[in-house]
Amino acid sequence: SFEQKGHDFTAEVKYLDNWENSDQLFTQYSYSPGGTLDSSQIQTSVNDEFEKQFLIQLDYVKPIGKEGKFETGIRSSFRDMVNDYIVSEQNEEGGFDPIPELDNVFLYDENIHAVYGILGNKTKGISYQAGLRTEWTEVITTLEETNEVNPRKYVNLFPSAHITMDLPKQNAFQFSYSRRVRRPFYNDLSPFMTFSDSRNFFSGNPDLNPEYSDVFEVGHIKYFDNATLSSSVYYRDTEGKIERIRSVDPETGQSTTQPENLNGEKSTGIEFTAGYNPFKWWKLDYNFNFFYSDIDGSNIVESYQATTYSWFTRLTA
Repeated sequence: SFEQKGHDFTAEVKYLDNWENSDQLFTQYSYSPGGTLDSSQIQTSVNDEFEKQFLIQLDYVKPIGKEGKFETGIRSSFRDMVNDYIVSEQNEEGGFDPIPELDNVFLYDENIHAVYGILGNKTKGISYQAGLRTEWTEVITTLEETNEVNPRKYVNLFPSAHITMDLPKQNAFQFSYSRRVRRPFYNDLSPFMTFSDSRNFFSGNPDLNPEYSDVFEVGHIKYFDNATLSSSVYYRDTEGKIERIRSVDPETGQSTTQPENLNGEKSTGIEFTAGYNPFKWWKLDYNFNFFYSDIDGSNIVESYQATTYSWFTRLTA
């Protein structure tokens, strides 16, 4: 911390070393309609998952004038994960033999480097903030036994802008724009199947890409002595929307569910948010959201065009 209030430099370092083991036993019996045991099948599944993650982040904040400030920083994260997976089936002698197509090692290596800058200030009842974050990402997924390697490198820009106009009688008008990213989780990428039963299979997708959204929002906020009430209208255009798709084999009746990148989704909605403090020790928050979505999944199935109206509400105390 420097002499000037709010003038700070912050450094943060994190290291994570994690291991998880999943050891499962599957027993299946098949009976004839008369109740006679026709066959039995016993399988074991062993899944060892190792993760190492390293993060370093530097942030600098410098006040400007009475109410303005400039922020900048860099962030680098490194994540290496190993998933060793094998399924074995009991043979006639009582031993267990590995199933070749269910024996593999999945490697996930992710490096993300980012730099950002934000400038904000307030003048004559108008406060504004503009920022830009640049990210360089490298992801490599590898299936060792089958030598399937999928490297990906990309650079992305994430701009943002926020403007607030103070109005009479404790009212304010707001406008904001931001570009956002939602990266797939590790389970979204892991190709190993989860067999909930002999007909329904679930897996990740190593070829999955992040989804990107451009979000525009216009809103109004009203301040009371012990409460706030805000309303907004927003538009969100998402590219490469991640959605779980279920496909059914017409011959066997078996279904496989895995995440896919759709062409995109366009959503328009309204949102109301209220906060109220009836007492110092009691706070109430209320939220209502109603939106319309137009989803384009024609890259997966030509006829996959869907529209929907959705709403949700939440009250917390």
